[in-house]
Amino acid sequence: MPYLETIVCQAKEGKEARFERMVKSRIELSKRQEGCTNSWYGISNSDKFLFLIQTVYRDMDAFHTVKKIVDGTLDPKDGGLESCLSGPPLLGLFEITQDALNLAK
Repeated sequence: MPYLETIVCQAKEGKEARFERMVKSRIELSKRQEGCTNSWYGISNSDKFLFLIQTVYRDMDAFHTVKKIVDGTLDPKDGGLESCLSGPPLLGLFEITQDALNLAK
């Protein structure tokens, strides 16, 4: 069963460019891992500090494996995303159907 991780968070004022670079690095590293189906982010059109980050994982094991690799590789280098946030992020992990992915069979 695939899982969709959704994160909604707000960057600190003056840190939004750094935060966006950090998010891009994490997305690119995630996408190179087996078990990550896709990953992307968006910035609110009404608030340049508000970010949506979503990643689809093949299953729960892939979620744990990819998160461990990404966090263990990048957090020690850049201090982690939390260093640029204005407050706690809103996190959700959702089971989704394979059909929702619209992947070629």
